[in-house]
Amino acid sequence: MLMDLRERIQGWIAYVIIGLISVPFVLWGVGEYFSGAKNKPVAEVDGLPISQQAFEQAVSQQRQAIIQKLGGSVSAELLQSLNLDQQVLDQMINERVLNVFVHKAGFRAPDVVVADLIRSEPAFKTNGVFDVKKYEAFVAARGATVADFEAGLKQDIVMQTLENAISESTIVTAPELDQIVRLRDQTREIGMVRIDRARVVDSVAAPTDVAIEAYYGAHKTEFIRPERVKLRYIELSPQTLAPLVKVTAAQVEQAYADYVKKQNAQVVRTVRHILISVPKNADGAAIEAAKNKALAARAAIVSGKISFGDEARAISDDPGSKNQGGDLGEVAPGQMVKPFEEAMDGIKVGVISEPVRTEFGWHLIEVTKESHPDIKPLVDVHDKLVAEVQDRQVEKIYYDEGEKLSDQSYEHPDSLIPSAEALGLKVQTSDWLNRDSGTGIAASEKVRQAAFSKEVLEQKLNSNLIELGANHAVVIRVDQHEPATQLPLADVKNQIARTLKQQAIDQALADAAKQIGKAIDSGKEPQVAATAVGATWVVPVWLKRTARDAPIPAEAIQAAFALPPAPEGQLASKALALSDGNEALVVVQAIKDGDPTAISEQDKKALSAEIQQAQAQQTLGVLLKALRDEAKITIHQKAEKTATP
Repeated sequence: MLMDLRERIQGWIAYVIIGLISVPFVLWGVGEYFSGAKNKPVAEVDGLPISQQAFEQAVSQQRQAIIQKLGGSVSAELLQSLNLDQQVLDQMINERVLNVFVHKAGFRAPDVVVADLIRSEPAFKTNGVFDVKKYEAFVAARGATVADFEAGLKQDIVMQTLENAISESTIVTAPELDQIVRLRDQTREIGMVRIDRARVVDSVAAPTDVAIEAYYGAHKTEFIRPERVKLRYIELSPQTLAPLVKVTAAQVEQAYADYVKKQNAQVVRTVRHILISVPKNADGAAIEAAKNKALAARAAIVSGKISFGDEARAISDDPGSKNQGGDLGEVAPGQMVKPFEEAMDGIKVGVISEPVRTEFGWHLIEVTKESHPDIKPLVDVHDKLVAEVQDRQVEKIYYDEGEKLSDQSYEHPDSLIPSAEALGLKVQTSDWLNRDSGTGIAASEKVRQAAFSKEVLEQKLNSNLIELGANHAVVIRVDQHEPATQLPLADVKNQIARTLKQQAIDQALADAAKQIGKAIDSGKEPQVAATAVGATWVVPVWLKRTARDAPIPAEAIQAAFALPPAPEGQLASKALALSDGNEALVVVQAIKDGDPTAISEQDKKALSAEIQQAQAQQTLGVLLKALRDEAKITIHQKAEKTATP
């Protein structure tokens, strides 16, 4: 597979820029930024626009990357919580100010450097010579023009030059390196007092009505039900359109015939071959000589003078199968080049083919085994075939039905009933939804945005056709509307009681940990102090800060390493609430620094490079902040304007 040149020349600076915001994103070519936009730009940096098209494409790309990374199962609420619009726009501004900086600073990538880079790429060569058609096809496959692609390469080279300049300006001294090793490899003897939540629950009284009322009065803004609506809607989907499709017996019979044909084509064969290679530039005599060699080999095998496997090991030019007696293993349809596959399909098991010519040379082919797929009777696959025919029919009528629904809902904007009658569909009703969340069709942000739009909410009109996915669309209108409402105390009393109870338990746990900490500070043994209040003492163990599978939770280890060393004769301790709901008091009994003399020179060099890169990243962060402070940044749409370098 071809590797994108731009990916190969980008170094850490691209990832630093990515790391300066909370959502990862990839660098775009400079050509995308400096090309004019046909519509109003999303933002401008020093007068240079970030086009709406570039912004939307970037947001879409990032959204798809997140969905793919999370296995394709991502809720609309999660995507919305990431606030991708803000993150991506902020990222594009970061990139832009750096682009402007490097151009003003005089960084340039000469055309000859870009040309040499492209011409040296093996993926663009044919027989060792640069092939312009391969290059142009590579660029076109990425949806770019040659000019834009080369502009992006120039920008990447410039950014790499900046990266090198920043990296070379950082120096890691030997004392700094030794100190890092002492801290990195430090071990601490850590014990822990665990105070179980279950021990405290029964000792905490339920909150009084007075306390609940006081909390409600102080936190009224937390108990406001947001503005919400219920919708009436008509849905086009495979499920709603299926009743409109009538599947005939003839269609099912044809589908079964297609199924049988497809199954018969999926024969898996175990194959072996002998290859007599022919160079691409071979003349007629060389081609004929290779064929004669294959014929002679076939005659020897057929006559019984030599086995197929032994002949393959002796003369085959295929290095991948030669030592296995020509065995290619199981070969499924479509795996081999066409002439080879056609010959393989045309011979019976145990029969050696005549010489077969492919781009690689002459082959002798033998099928040693065939595996035919199971063909189920019609009765066993009937329902599945009906569903498949139905789905295909739905695909055919979906566009027309969508056009009809769109037209009908526009012609009758104050009701969905005429549209439903015209299409033979039902008007459905949603559950309550608000601007940020909903179920069913309202799980889609598109639906929620339309529901609270001026036309649908205030003017009480039908929405436009809203595309939700493949063969899936809706038209909505508001059925019921409720403004934001203060929830009465009676509706939230139990919720507040649970909150106050949990807060009281948290406080009781914290007080118990504080009491144990004071006892330890006064000289009591940690185990004695823990036992006195019914807590559990976890015996100390020596741990590194990166310890895994330790008897002490990772969060407690992290807290222990954040503690400063205690004065001589005392123990350092810190209370913390554990993520499992229990309370802990970590106790550090002793500390041993890492030994700089114990690591190899190779490890020191690697660590030095890491420190150097970290310092360079910090330098870039400072540079970005300064550049953003100096730049004139204008944002033309609703988005977070706070810089996040």
